[in-house]
Amino acid sequence: MSLALSLFADPVKAPAGSNFGKETIEAIDGAGLIKLNGTTVDKEVHVIGSLIAQNGHIGSIDVIGEVNLTGTTIKQGGYIMGSFQATRSKIQEHLTILSQKAVLTNSQLSNLTIKKDGAYKGKQTVELRGGTIVDGAIHFESGKGEVLIFPGSQVLGPVTGGQVIKKY
Repeated sequence: MSLALSLFADPVKAPAGSNFGKETIEAIDGAGLIKLNGTTVDKEVHVIGSLIAQNGHIGSIDVIGEVNLTGTTIKQGGYIMGSFQATRSKIQEHLTILSQKAVLTNSQLSNLTIKKDGAYKGKQTVELRGGTIVDGAIHFESGKGEVLIFPGSQVLGPVTGGQVIKKY
């Protein structure tokens, strides 16, 4: 993904602690903690560190570290290696994550693949809370996944490589 970013976009280099407000940026290449508040990023956000996005619009994400979305739309999905939380957010295309746990609350997601974490022997977990809808499939490469579905949430496609556990 980074090669495509460098070929087609002129990313803003964002040092640790960068805060972006209500502005439109073509692409971001950052390290450390990057905060987006009402920011539109037309293409990719590439971060090694932590990404906190509120009320934003992002083309795609490529993050090694932590991702926390609130009220944010990601148009083209992407890749996350690290923890992932989304609240009132929408991921419109396929998202791939390498994480022990992902929590989605009152969000919408297209398809999700959970990559196998060779260093982690436990179950990888996806929690769907507060009316979260997954329009497609959830696939766990490890074969040891769990999807915890809380009241009002649902997966409309198949879950492979893991089991579905309904919470009440």
